[in-house]
Amino acid sequence: MIKHDMQNTLKERLIVLLSSQPWLMQRLEYLHTLDDNAYLAAGVIRNTIWKLLHDQRCEIDGKEIDVVFYDKSENNHEKSNFLKEKLAEKYPENEWDVINQAFVHTWYKTLEGKSIAPLTSLEHALSFWPETATAIAVRINQNDHLEIVAPFGFEDLFQLKLRWNKNLVSHTAFMQRITKKRFLQRFPKLTLIDE
Repeated sequence: MIKHDMQNTLKERLIVLLSSQPWLMQRLEYLHTLDDNAYLAAGVIRNTIWKLLHDQRCEIDGKEIDVVFYDKSENNHEKSNFLKEKLAEKYPENEWDVINQAFVHTWYKTLEGKSIAPLTSLEHALSFWPETATAIAVRINQNDHLEIVAPFGFEDLFQLKLRWNKNLVSHTAFMQRITKKRFLQRFPKLTLIDE
Protein backbone atom coordinates (compact mmCIF):
# COMPACT_ATOMS: atom_id res chain seq x y z
CA MET A 1 0.00 0.00 0.00
CA ILE A 2 2.82 2.43 0.84
CA LYS A 3 4.55 1.77 -2.49
CA HIS A 4 1.26 2.32 -4.34
CA ASP A 5 0.71 5.62 -2.46
CA MET A 6 4.25 6.73 -3.29
CA GLN A 7 3.72 5.90 -6.99
CA ASN A 8 0.52 7.96 -7.00
CA THR A 9 2.30 10.86 -5.30
CA LEU A 10 5.15 10.74 -7.82
CA LYS A 11 2.69 10.45 -10.69
CA GLU A 12 0.86 13.56 -9.47
CA ARG A 13 4.18 15.37 -9.12
CA LEU A 14 5.06 14.40 -12.69
CA ILE A 15 1.73 15.71 -13.94
CA VAL A 16 2.22 19.03 -12.11
CA LEU A 17 5.76 19.48 -13.44
CA LEU A 18 4.88 18.57 -17.02
CA SER A 19 1.79 20.79 -16.88
CA SER A 20 4.01 23.71 -15.84
CA GLN A 21 5.84 23.57 -19.19
CA PRO A 22 3.76 25.47 -21.79
CA TRP A 23 5.89 24.29 -24.73
CA LEU A 24 5.32 20.65 -23.73
CA MET A 25 1.61 21.07 -23.13
CA GLN A 26 1.20 22.77 -26.53
CA ARG A 27 2.79 19.79 -28.24
CA LEU A 28 0.73 17.32 -26.23
CA GLU A 29 -2.47 19.20 -27.04
CA TYR A 30 -1.66 19.34 -30.74
CA LEU A 31 -0.75 15.65 -30.79
CA HIS A 32 -4.09 14.91 -29.14
CA THR A 33 -5.91 16.69 -31.98
CA LEU A 34 -4.07 14.52 -34.50
CA ASP A 35 -4.37 11.17 -32.74
CA ASP A 36 -5.58 10.68 -29.19
CA ASN A 37 -3.76 7.33 -28.93
CA ALA A 38 -0.30 8.80 -29.52
CA TYR A 39 2.10 9.70 -26.70
CA LEU A 40 5.15 11.86 -26.22
CA ALA A 41 7.82 9.66 -24.69
CA ALA A 42 11.41 8.98 -23.75
CA GLY A 43 13.89 11.86 -23.67
CA VAL A 44 11.39 14.70 -23.88
CA ILE A 45 9.77 13.50 -20.64
CA ARG A 46 12.90 12.24 -18.87
CA ASN A 47 15.04 15.26 -19.74
CA THR A 48 12.33 17.75 -18.81
CA ILE A 49 12.10 16.32 -15.30
CA TRP A 50 15.85 15.91 -14.88
CA LYS A 51 16.43 19.50 -16.04
CA LEU A 52 13.85 20.78 -13.56
CA LEU A 53 15.47 18.73 -10.78
CA HIS A 54 18.85 20.20 -11.77
CA ASP A 55 17.48 23.78 -11.90
CA GLN A 56 18.25 23.94 -15.62
CA ARG A 57 16.20 25.69 -18.30
CA CYS A 58 13.96 23.41 -20.33
CA GLU A 59 14.77 24.42 -23.88
CA ILE A 60 13.05 22.48 -26.63
CA ASP A 61 14.20 24.12 -29.87
CA GLY A 62 16.37 21.79 -31.92
CA LYS A 63 15.50 18.79 -29.77
CA GLU A 64 14.27 15.44 -31.00
CA ILE A 65 10.86 14.46 -29.69
CA ASP A 66 9.75 10.84 -29.64
CA VAL A 67 6.12 10.03 -30.41
CA VAL A 68 4.92 6.48 -29.82
CA PHE A 69 1.70 4.59 -30.31
CA TYR A 70 0.58 0.99 -30.69
CA ASP A 71 -1.60 0.11 -33.68
CA LYS A 72 -1.39 -3.34 -35.29
CA SER A 73 -3.78 -2.21 -38.05
CA GLU A 74 -1.54 0.56 -39.40
CA ASN A 75 -0.89 0.16 -43.11
CA ASN A 76 2.43 1.12 -44.74
CA HIS A 77 3.37 3.55 -41.96
CA GLU A 78 0.49 5.84 -42.99
CA LYS A 79 -0.30 7.03 -39.47
CA SER A 80 3.37 7.39 -38.54
CA ASN A 81 4.08 9.44 -41.66
CA PHE A 82 0.95 11.57 -41.18
CA LEU A 83 1.84 12.37 -37.56
CA LYS A 84 5.45 13.14 -38.40
CA GLU A 85 4.44 15.42 -41.28
CA LYS A 86 1.83 17.35 -39.28
CA LEU A 87 4.06 17.71 -36.21
CA ALA A 88 6.98 18.92 -38.36
CA GLU A 89 4.71 21.49 -40.05
CA LYS A 90 3.46 22.84 -36.72
CA TYR A 91 6.76 22.58 -34.81
CA PRO A 92 9.62 22.67 -37.35
CA GLU A 93 12.08 23.56 -34.61
CA ASN A 94 11.91 19.95 -33.42
CA GLU A 95 12.97 16.70 -35.01
CA TRP A 96 10.07 14.25 -34.77
CA ASP A 97 10.66 10.52 -34.38
CA VAL A 98 7.30 8.75 -34.69
CA ILE A 99 7.29 4.99 -34.07
CA ASN A 100 4.43 2.51 -34.07
CA GLN A 101 5.56 0.07 -31.38
CA ALA A 102 3.45 -2.72 -32.92
CA PHE A 103 6.02 -3.08 -35.71
CA VAL A 104 9.33 -2.56 -33.90
CA HIS A 105 10.03 -6.30 -34.15
CA THR A 106 10.16 -6.00 -37.97
CA TRP A 107 13.28 -3.81 -37.93
CA TYR A 108 14.86 -3.73 -34.45
CA LYS A 109 18.04 -5.74 -33.91
CA THR A 110 20.03 -6.07 -30.70
CA LEU A 111 23.71 -5.14 -30.64
CA GLU A 112 24.33 -8.85 -31.23
CA GLY A 113 22.13 -8.77 -34.36
CA LYS A 114 19.20 -10.67 -32.88
CA SER A 115 15.56 -9.92 -33.68
CA ILE A 116 12.90 -9.50 -31.02
CA ALA A 117 9.43 -11.00 -30.66
CA PRO A 118 6.40 -8.85 -31.53
CA LEU A 119 5.41 -6.44 -28.78
CA THR A 120 1.88 -6.79 -27.42
CA SER A 121 1.12 -3.27 -26.17
CA LEU A 122 2.65 0.13 -25.62
CA GLU A 123 3.45 -0.76 -22.01
CA HIS A 124 5.10 -3.98 -23.15
CA ALA A 125 7.21 -1.98 -25.61
CA LEU A 126 8.28 0.53 -22.96
CA SER A 127 9.33 -2.33 -20.68
CA PHE A 128 12.24 -2.99 -23.07
CA TRP A 129 13.60 0.54 -23.30
CA PRO A 130 17.25 0.95 -22.22
CA GLU A 131 16.76 2.92 -18.99
CA THR A 132 13.92 2.75 -16.51
CA ALA A 133 13.59 6.55 -16.37
CA THR A 134 13.29 6.67 -20.17
CA ALA A 135 10.37 4.22 -20.24
CA ILE A 136 7.66 6.84 -19.71
CA ALA A 137 5.03 7.98 -22.20
CA VAL A 138 2.47 10.77 -21.74
CA ARG A 139 -0.63 11.78 -23.67
CA ILE A 140 -3.77 13.81 -23.20
CA ASN A 141 -6.64 11.36 -22.94
CA GLN A 142 -10.26 11.72 -24.04
CA ASN A 143 -11.11 13.40 -20.72
CA ASP A 144 -8.42 16.05 -21.34
CA HIS A 145 -6.23 14.72 -18.52
CA LEU A 146 -2.62 13.65 -18.73
CA GLU A 147 -2.39 9.89 -18.97
CA ILE A 148 0.93 8.20 -18.27
CA VAL A 149 2.33 4.79 -19.15
CA ALA A 150 5.34 3.93 -16.98
CA PRO A 151 6.04 0.20 -16.55
CA PHE A 152 8.83 0.87 -14.04
CA GLY A 153 7.06 3.60 -12.11
CA PHE A 154 8.51 7.01 -11.32
CA GLU A 155 11.02 6.46 -8.51
CA ASP A 156 14.14 6.29 -10.68
CA LEU A 157 13.06 9.39 -12.59
CA PHE A 158 12.61 11.47 -9.43
CA GLN A 159 15.46 9.90 -7.47
CA LEU A 160 17.79 10.75 -10.39
CA LYS A 161 18.78 7.13 -10.94
CA LEU A 162 20.16 6.20 -14.34
CA ARG A 163 19.30 2.51 -14.13
CA TRP A 164 20.05 -0.06 -16.82
CA ASN A 165 16.97 -2.02 -17.89
CA LYS A 166 18.26 -5.53 -18.58
CA ASN A 167 15.10 -6.72 -20.34
CA LEU A 168 16.56 -6.26 -23.83
CA VAL A 169 19.49 -3.90 -24.18
CA SER A 170 22.95 -5.27 -23.43
CA HIS A 171 25.19 -3.63 -20.84
CA THR A 172 27.51 -2.60 -23.67
CA ALA A 173 24.67 -0.84 -25.52
CA PHE A 174 23.57 0.85 -22.28
CA MET A 175 27.08 2.17 -21.62
CA GLN A 176 27.36 3.38 -25.22
CA ARG A 177 24.12 5.34 -24.76
CA ILE A 178 25.44 6.94 -21.57
CA THR A 179 28.55 8.09 -23.42
CA LYS A 180 26.70 9.24 -26.55
CA LYS A 181 23.97 11.10 -24.68
CA ARG A 182 26.37 12.50 -22.05
CA PHE A 183 23.82 11.86 -19.29
CA LEU A 184 26.31 12.14 -16.43
CA GLN A 185 27.85 15.36 -17.75
CA ARG A 186 24.49 17.01 -18.49
CA PHE A 187 22.87 15.84 -15.26
CA PRO A 188 25.62 15.60 -12.61
CA LYS A 189 23.25 14.65 -9.77
CA LEU A 190 22.46 11.33 -11.48
CA THR A 191 23.47 8.05 -9.88
CA LEU A 192 24.48 5.35 -12.36
CA ILE A 193 23.01 1.91 -11.58
CA ASP A 194 24.30 -0.55 -14.14
CA GLU A 195 24.03 -3.90 -12.41
